[in-house]
Amino acid sequence: MSKQNNRDKDLLTTLHKDWKQLDELGSPPIPTAQQMQEQLHMAKTAKRKAFQKELGMFVITALILLAAFTTAMFQAPMLFIVIQVSALVVAPIIFYTLHKNRTKQEGSILS
Repeated sequence: MSKQNNRDKDLLTTLHKDWKQLDELGSPPIPTAQQMQEQLHMAKTAKRKAFQKELGMFVITALILLAAFTTAMFQAPMLFIVIQVSALVVAPIIFYTLHKNRTKQEGSILS
């Protein structure tokens, strides 16, 4: 009998420890208003930095493309015309391919 009682006590002690651990996991710490404001401020700062970085990359890329096309237009007008005509032919094909792939991906998600 005493051996069975010791097993029961050990089992109850183990269960109490596990329940306490579950209670600790179930109630995450609630951040204060100041912590929430700090997190919000940090998120806004990170978002602003990412926007500025992307804007800088966009402007630099646009300037490079503009310089290349301006140079091509003035130095080799025939090359410029070839680029424009090829863009008119290739752009719809690329658009159609991308649209088809997008439709296929959306269809696979729904099914």
